[in-house]
Amino acid sequence: MFEQLKRNNLFKVILGIMSTWIIGGLIISIIEGGEFSNFGNSLWWAIVTMTTVGYGDMSPTTGLGRFLAIIIMFCGISLIAVVTGTISSIFTTKRIMEGKGLGNITFNNHTLICGWNSNINNLISSLIEKEKNINIVLINNQNEDTVNSTLSAFENSSIKYVKGDFSIDSILTKANAQSAKNAIILNNQELSNDEKVILSTLSLKKISTNIKVVAQITDKEKMSFLKRANVDAILINDNFESFMATSHIASPSIAQTIEQIIDSNSNNKIENRKIPSHLIGSTFSELFNFFYTENNEICLGTYSEEENMGISELLSSDASALDQFIEKKLKEAGHSLDEKNKLNINLNPKKDDVISKGQGALVLK
Repeated sequence: MFEQLKRNNLFKVILGIMSTWIIGGLIISIIEGGEFSNFGNSLWWAIVTMTTVGYGDMSPTTGLGRFLAIIIMFCGISLIAVVTGTISSIFTTKRIMEGKGLGNITFNNHTLICGWNSNINNLISSLIEKEKNINIVLINNQNEDTVNSTLSAFENSSIKYVKGDFSIDSILTKANAQSAKNAIILNNQELSNDEKVILSTLSLKKISTNIKVVAQITDKEKMSFLKRANVDAILINDNFESFMATSHIASPSIAQTIEQIIDSNSNNKIENRKIPSHLIGSTFSELFNFFYTENNEICLGTYSEEENMGISELLSSDASALDQFIEKKLKEAGHSLDEKNKLNINLNPKKDDVISKGQGALVLK
């Protein structure tokens, strides 16, 4: 915005206002005398005359003084109108640029949604439901009408848009990916751009070592490449759809239960809970009874993070060109091949399993 002010010559206009104010005050103090002989009073009269055409508390009595007042009035009104118009133009231009996805993002700890598919509105709804004050940035090449339709649906939420190819570093930088907390890379089911998803994962991990990346692909055979790119979670396009289609035929109650759990309007949801310190060292049976008795929640299992599960072992022993490319990109981003943490999920543990420090609980509320 500072550069815009300079480009719009606003500084020159402000300098003109200051000059008119000071010179006008100085001249009127020389011409009129009396109350105007006090330079402070003259400055007060000059600024009031420039902005409000005077209060009437002080007024020139000589013809020359009144002529000067007329000049100051017209100069002041004109210059202030230019300032107001320039500032309005800057903000209007900024708003238009943002609407076209051409602005730079200043969010911190925000979530990037890279790409586009038919489920994007449901995805945004789920994110907002989980975190009311979440900041979201959409990065895609969709036409403006399509994107603005989605933005309008969430006009009360903090969502911005960057137009461009989400696999290009400069576009990710414009979206302030270096300060982002999470990134979700969507795969277009119709175009199946798995290679772009892999490249984007590499780019994001290069830009920020702390960002959590969830990537969606179509081809299961590409999973190994994403793991080598140090992705945090992988979604397979056809896995869930195939499971639900089969369940609706063979076990409709299971399918309907899952649909109820993932429905954003449902009261039944799976959530994670911190395990109270007094339950560390107790059994899963005791943990189950605690959540059911205290919160009327069913504990489905536990989760924990396992450290130092590196990806070096995932790379091929003969080091293909793609392996070498991925390893090079990770090293450029400051990653170690042995630094990856893994989230362990233990559903329906044995009732005598002991709860350890660092574990969390998965509950159905």
